[in-house]
Amino acid sequence: MERLTAPSFNEIIILVLLALLVLLAQTAALCWGAARLDRHSIRRSLPEVSALAVVLCLTLFLSGGWRLYLMGLSPQDWITDERMAASVAAICTGIFAMRWTPRRGALLTAAGVCALPYFDRFLPTSAICVLALLAGRLLLLLRHARAQRTGEVTVASIREGLDLLPDGILLARTDHSAALVNIAMLVFMDRLLGRQYRNAAVFWQALTAFDAPAVAEKRMQTDAFLFRFTAGDAWLVQRVHLTGGLTGWQVTASCVTELDAVTQELETKNAALHAMISTRKELLVTLEQTERHRTLQEITARVHDVLGQRISMLQQLLASPAPKDALDTIVRIDSLLEAVPLMQEPHPATLLADMADTYRQLGIHLTLSGHLPRNMRRARAFAAIIREALSNAVCHGHANAVTITIHERRLRIRDNGIGCTHLHLGGGLTGISQRVNDLGGRLMITHTPHFELDARIGGMTV
Repeated sequence: MERLTAPSFNEIIILVLLALLVLLAQTAALCWGAARLDRHSIRRSLPEVSALAVVLCLTLFLSGGWRLYLMGLSPQDWITDERMAASVAAICTGIFAMRWTPRRGALLTAAGVCALPYFDRFLPTSAICVLALLAGRLLLLLRHARAQRTGEVTVASIREGLDLLPDGILLARTDHSAALVNIAMLVFMDRLLGRQYRNAAVFWQALTAFDAPAVAEKRMQTDAFLFRFTAGDAWLVQRVHLTGGLTGWQVTASCVTELDAVTQELETKNAALHAMISTRKELLVTLEQTERHRTLQEITARVHDVLGQRISMLQQLLASPAPKDALDTIVRIDSLLEAVPLMQEPHPATLLADMADTYRQLGIHLTLSGHLPRNMRRARAFAAIIREALSNAVCHGHANAVTITIHERRLRIRDNGIGCTHLHLGGGLTGISQRVNDLGGRLMITHTPHFELDARIGGMTV
């Protein structure tokens, strides 16, 4: 304790004032920690209480010991027990706090050690060390508090964050009065309507009544408006009623320029696609009608050819002067009266061979040279033309001899019939002409004194 009387009065006053400053700062730190009541409040408060006890005991020791010295009393054993208890508590609390705050815990532990009565022989250096350690700890605590306050969510931080958003936001209470409006929404109001609104209902009514094509084009949607400004940008304004325990309204204004451009492009493409689909449907209907008409013509021609052939065969059979066997005649007539095949006909070569054999059995002198074309389409057409020509030669020309010459791209048919004075394109000749035209060829007809057909495909002149 003799070291306590070594400093001058001014030095003691300075030490006491420093101790009081640290005491006030430590009290404020304790109050700040106590105000943050959560599950960590005890852990945060114990180091502050220990530090406050140390600095309080040190202040009382310096001021009270000097006072006793001035009064002529010995400061020996002045609050020694209290200082010992406060120092031990600070040491223990500091060691405990080092687990989560190492630097602050270490400073508190060191301050507790320097505040032990055993270090009084180093006064006032030990007292200065205690105050310096506690002051350093308070500075670390202050820096931590500032960092923590910066990361805290407050009304000001929320407003600042909303003002940084590119989208406009208006939060309104149940009575539609504005609780929070960010800068982007105010700028949007000024740009679109020329004024700012603090009531969500009034703002929505103004949007509903907006009609200024010179400023922006408006398109209404469900609880939303799309505005296309003349500058080229597009904004979507939406209104949502808050739910989930919240009451009030939220109105947002979002820039959707790129999305709107894509939407318009998709609408244009959808319209073009719809028009194309409609055109395709019309073409399909027309194609169906054309195909139906073509099929009907094909069936008609086939029926005409088959029936004409059978009639000519029947006529030749009945008019033949050769003696007739009754049973054979009945069999032949019965085969001629069979149903007309409307489905797929036999192979053209088979059909031609059957026709040649049948007509020869009926007494027709048939001369056949060449082979049907390798192309199946031309082969079927040539077989049908031969069938129709044989029928016309026997039935109408009363011919008993027919000469048929076949090439890959040419068909020539001549008979010895009576021919005709005036050529009349009936169903048979019309069908023959149509088949030749379908193959891209031309048909030459000689009708007197005998009948002759010359079909040439692809301009061949053989």
